[in-house]
Amino acid sequence: MNFGATIKKIRKDKNLTQKELADGILTRSHLSQIETNNYFPSYDKFFLLLDRLNVTFEEFLFVQNSKKIQTKQHIRLQISEAANLTDMEKLKNLAITTKDLYDKTANITYYHYMLISKALISYNINHTITDDMVQFVAPIKKYLLEMDNWYLYELKLFSSIIFSLTLEEVQIFSRTVLKQLDNFHYFTEYQHTEQHIRLNLSTLCLEYEDFEAAKNLAEKAIEMARKYTLVYEKICSEMNHAIACIKLGEEGNSYEVIKKNMLIMNYLEFENLSKHFSKFLQKFEIEVEV
Repeated sequence: MNFGATIKKIRKDKNLTQKELADGILTRSHLSQIETNNYFPSYDKFFLLLDRLNVTFEEFLFVQNSKKIQTKQHIRLQISEAANLTDMEKLKNLAITTKDLYDKTANITYYHYMLISKALISYNINHTITDDMVQFVAPIKKYLLEMDNWYLYELKLFSSIIFSLTLEEVQIFSRTVLKQLDNFHYFTEYQHTEQHIRLNLSTLCLEYEDFEAAKNLAEKAIEMARKYTLVYEKICSEMNHAIACIKLGEEGNSYEVIKKNMLIMNYLEFENLSKHFSKFLQKFEIEVEV
């Protein structure tokens, strides 16, 4: 579907006339020319039209692409899904797919996705940081360090490689991360990304046995998961917080929280998540009867 046809389709789906859509933005005749691809509006006019139509730019592209998710977004979602399910075969296929796409397009996004897939494969073999994994994420670290300002893409990249960082590297990146999250905290996707970053950072701190930092990061992650009704993330955040509190000698109701969430994981059939936290509990010598 071409540009003008997309505008026309959305307008008709919204039951708007050309006059209603164009009013105060441009002339009706100009809108008619846009819809027949004989005239292209300036950027400011285009986004005013989208605002009048109550659609985001991403939705516009989705409709223009015949309601197919763009390749980059689709691959990012597949990597996230495969990582959550510890699906090694899918990660291997994604590493091959992204390499092929990078070879064909030279688009750095595919290069980064290939590296993340390979790093996740290396990490998931025994859940420890290996030399191979560090080598895979090194170009991504370099890319992030060279950026003066981060946007959503860079923040998601950072969230994806947190598991491979040292605490010293996290401190180097943290000022940039928090600054950008604060600048864009009104955007829903940034809010969800911030929750994931704080959750992943709390997990990293647990790995390095920095329990005070893990507790503080998990507290904020719990608050955000509740606010945005993120069930999976809320379970993980509460588990991290409870483990950190126990190791700090601040037990409270932490054992009950762990028991409740382990039961929820089993009920929802989050098998890989249950295995992950069972290993964590064993590592920190925390016994909970479920």
